[in-house]
Amino acid sequence: MNIRCLIIDQNPIYLMKLDNYISSFSDDFQVQTAQSVEDAIEAIVSIDFSLILCEPSLAILHTGLVPLIMEHKPALPILITGQDDSLPLKEFTGYRCVKGFIPRPIERITDLAVKVVLALDTLFYQGNLREVSCMSLIQILGQGCNDYTLRIINIKEEIEGILFVKSGVLLNAISNNTTGLKAAIRILSWGTVDVEVYNICPLKEDNVNTDMLSLIFQCANKQPVGKQPFPATGEERSTSSVPLQTGGLAGLFLKKAKQR
Repeated sequence: MNIRCLIIDQNPIYLMKLDNYISSFSDDFQVQTAQSVEDAIEAIVSIDFSLILCEPSLAILHTGLVPLIMEHKPALPILITGQDDSLPLKEFTGYRCVKGFIPRPIERITDLAVKVVLALDTLFYQGNLREVSCMSLIQILGQGCNDYTLRIINIKEEIEGILFVKSGVLLNAISNNTTGLKAAIRILSWGTVDVEVYNICPLKEDNVNTDMLSLIFQCANKQPVGKQPFPATGEERSTSSVPLQTGGLAGLFLKKAKQR
């Protein structure tokens, strides 16, 4: 599947950094860049993009790209590449095409990957499971050649985490400010969680480098962590759920109708 991303930014250094990050994703991603509204509009009209990443000053509602997209391609998601607590961005809240904000500077490629996956949810969202055992998740990770991103929501502790899995191998994880093996052990040590499933893994590099049996032993002895914030999304979790009804753990990979 070709995922075409358009990055629009007047700052050539930041434009190059975003380009390099997304270009390092899986081979499904293709990147095009623009440094002005005029160039961006020309590209948007002529090419079917999957996602737009745009700096706030070029996306302003009265003269920028958001009204154009809302009029001609309302289903095209946008990520605004600026701090989500800045005053110019408050006018974007409530617009369905704006799927989130990417703070500057981007410190970790994993944070960008999470934002991109969640923004592309209409393409890759598979379903929502409730009250799943994290030990069951470990079994799921080791039983197939599937690419997916799991958003793990620990309702009891009010914390979240992300697992990136490619061809059945856990490549990376995020929990609060922790990534890699340490984050994976923390997430998989939680008791009962809700899970959102996206059938894509944008990352390619393995930053966990451990087998599933080792994870099982480490997670079995790990105590649940306390309440901490999760910075990856900044968005409220959907309360809709698609329960696992048939097929045991394999049912997780059955395509479910999205319920919003």
